[in-house]
Amino acid sequence: MNLAMLGIQQYLHLHPVANLETKLKTKYMKLLQYFVSETVSKDIWGKQMIQLYGSKLAVSSNTDKIKDFGIIEKFKFFHYRYFLLTDCLFISAFDNLKKGEQILEIVIKFYGERYRKKMQGLFNAFYGVSDKEIRTAIPEIKPIYETIWKNRDFYHKAEKRIMITANMSAGKSTLLNALLGKKVNRMQNATCTAKMHYLHNKAGEDELIYEWDKALELDATQEVLMDDNEDNKTTEIHVGARFISLTEIDTKVCFIDTPGVNSSMDKEHREMSNDAIKNIQCDLLLYLFNAENIGSDDDIRHLRYVKDNYNGKIIFLVNRMDRFKKNVDSVAETMKSVEKDLKQIGFKEPQVYPISAYAAYLAKMSLYGKDLSEDEEDDLNFLKRKLSKSEFAFETYYSCKIEQPIEKNNELTNLLVHSGILSLESIIYNQEGEH
Repeated sequence: MNLAMLGIQQYLHLHPVANLETKLKTKYMKLLQYFVSETVSKDIWGKQMIQLYGSKLAVSSNTDKIKDFGIIEKFKFFHYRYFLLTDCLFISAFDNLKKGEQILEIVIKFYGERYRKKMQGLFNAFYGVSDKEIRTAIPEIKPIYETIWKNRDFYHKAEKRIMITANMSAGKSTLLNALLGKKVNRMQNATCTAKMHYLHNKAGEDELIYEWDKALELDATQEVLMDDNEDNKTTEIHVGARFISLTEIDTKVCFIDTPGVNSSMDKEHREMSNDAIKNIQCDLLLYLFNAENIGSDDDIRHLRYVKDNYNGKIIFLVNRMDRFKKNVDSVAETMKSVEKDLKQIGFKEPQVYPISAYAAYLAKMSLYGKDLSEDEEDDLNFLKRKLSKSEFAFETYYSCKIEQPIEKNNELTNLLVHSGILSLESIIYNQEGEH
């Protein structure tokens, strides 16, 4: 499977067929299934796309080839023929011009040569040759093509790769969920399977999360996302989701989540993480500390490995700073102490920043209408009060300015600011850090 497709946004929410009565939607699906079956015999993406269409249109789908052309011929759906061609290209040939040409000829043969000019115009618009036909003769399909064009531009962007490494219980999964603005990783401290997680940003929001872990899910449920699938032998899990924050994140980025590396835990985890740090090319490495366990033997050992085997840009983050107590713990002194320790290991001018990944996660979940448990609601209210104090304004320790519009006196946006997550986003998307 082409993993770049995990960054593709669906346009089903814009599809006019979704508003038709079930009988007509079923008729449309029969046609779509017929044409797609001509080209997706071994195409995992295409087969799952057909299932997604059937699910979202609330009609049955079947990727088995229909042999009786006479049944299909009487379904000629003239009113939506241009949408049908577009769907066929989108499902079967988004990144394959040659296959797209085959689909075009199949559809023209079905509907007749008199439609060739408009369908050729759609074809040209789909692959970015020209958009004249869309803007003039077929204006009702334009919103869908705007999504397609956005997808195509995003598809061809270079992907920034940001790796995250830490010991167990440092809060990697919570940080990743906070960065994405969605719960895609388990946040429990329990040991997970030794798999690399790749989290890909999508071109736009479609309320769907993809997961590729041996099998492809285009509408992954929480149950699927939280399951590491121990029964299969894959060593990688890829997730596609639209990252959300206070402003649109249009950077094509992939976060690479490595297993925790505590030497006292699973040796396989440590070996997999070390191998990733040494061999996987990335634009930035985020090293995450647990503020409650700084200077552990496991951290020192792993830091030395990173120093000896990674030559790229690094940002050091001290997580769980919200656990500090006023007039007892000093955020400033902790930053200085960590910086000193890093210099002793051999890092030159290390960039060290505080963060509360949990506060950021809760703030984003609440801000964007995601359900929180009763305990999480209590934690959110507590953190809003605590991080409003100047001692816990973590953004003041960052070297960059937050370029996002912040609504004054909004407790949730203020919590996002003080958690450090917005400052961190500004840094990582602008690719800063120590060499």
